[in-house]
Amino acid sequence: MGKVIAENENWRIRQAEGDNYALTCAKGHFTFYIKGENEKLVFYNMLKSVEAKMKEVAFITFGGWFALWLTAEDVAFLLANLPMTDAEKQASINAEIVDEKITIQ
Repeated sequence: MGKVIAENENWRIRQAEGDNYALTCAKGHFTFYIKGENEKLVFYNMLKSVEAKMKEVAFITFGGWFALWLTAEDVAFLLANLPMTDAEKQASINAEIVDEKITIQ
């Protein structure tokens, strides 16, 4: 499905049509999908919030339906490689970040 945008020993980011992405975790052998610009901005904002607060590991939940453990290296890789336009980055700076969904370990 889709072209591989970036990958490392832990993650593979693939782009489907438009702003749809598949993020596959090699260690857990699971894939989750980001569908459209809104979900991509929410995910990016969550990563930026985690990056600012974490030391080693963060536990992130998404509405009680999905959760991730991310290392600092995971966060850096995903932020560096998730395709974001300058306009999207600016929109994310202005967006509200919901911190109660993040547990920093």
